[in-house]
Amino acid sequence: MERVKNAALVFCLFIVLLVIFSSYFRATAVGSFFGALAGTPVLVHVFNRMAPRRPRLQPENAIAQFADHAEPTPRPTEQVVILRMERPNGRT
Repeated sequence: MERVKNAALVFCLFIVLLVIFSSYFRATAVGSFFGALAGTPVLVHVFNRMAPRRPRLQPENAIAQFADHAEPTPRPTEQVVILRMERPNGRT
């Protein structure tokens, strides 16, 4: 399902670039097509470099999810955060 979502997002990016090149840059139909065709993989690569994928927290298939719930999970530890107000001169 994730591959279909990614493919749909890449197709939408291609359409957006096609519209941008054809309307804002006033390129010809062939020029805007090849501009969008060249710009789509470049933008996908730049996005993947700037925002790398996070590791998955939950597996996709139901059997692996069921197996994960069967194992006991450790309880999370509590964290205490103390907030204090300071004046602009740094004193409390």
